[in-house]
Formats: sequence, C-alpha cells, structure tokens
Amino acid sequence: MLVIFGVTLPKDKKIKYALPLLYGIGSASANKICLELGYAPNLKVSDLTEEQQFEIAKKVKEEYRLESNLREEIKGNIQRYITNGSIRGFRHRNKLPVRGQRTQSNAKTPRRVIMGVALKIKKR
Repeated sequence: MLVIFGVTLPKDKKIKYALPLLYGIGSASANKICLELGYAPNLKVSDLTEEQQFEIAKKVKEEYRLESNLREEIKGNIQRYITNGSIRGFRHRNKLPVRGQRTQSNAKTPRRVIMGVALKIKKR
C-alpha cells in the first residue's frame, strides 16, 4: 500500500492514474515522475516493490508542493488579492469569474445569488 501525504493510492490502478489523485499532481506530472524514475507508466501500484514505493514517495515529497501545503498557499494568495483591494480580489470576494470569462451569458448562478442579496438589502 502506497501512502503519500495521507492519501492512499489504490492498488489496482496504474501509476500514471494513481498519482493524479494527489492534489497538485496532474497526468503530465505523473508521466514525468515515471519517466525520471525509469518506471513504466503502465505498472500497477500493487506491482511496485517497497524500494520503488519509497523512491516515488521521496521524489514526490521533495519536488512537489502537495495537498494541504498547496491548498494553504492558494488560499493565502487569494486572501492577499482580497486585502490588496485589487479587481481580482473583488471578483474572488463576490464569487465572480476572475480571469476574464463572460458573465452576461455564463456564470448566472453566482450573479443571481449576489443580485438576490443586493435586492433584499434595497427592499429593507
């Protein structure tokens, strides 16, 4: 059984599909890890030896920010935008699209929630 940062990787999955279950590793990173360590991406987690499991865990822990560390960093970045008073922070705070997506035809639900709150305040 391979456990990395408290996440148990399923034994029946291939390495290239099991590693992306960790928050912060995608399929490209999983393939890169397999190639650098010289393992076939089609190798199943159950077929790994103890030494191979240790090597994968060591590489992932040394080179990648994962799970709670990454989540805290992202929350801190968003909080920084909000406290700066930037447009990006305003849009995060109001749960609007941040990166230039449309709001006239998409993102109706967050706008409806915000407008509903604004209408209730005006009626009082």
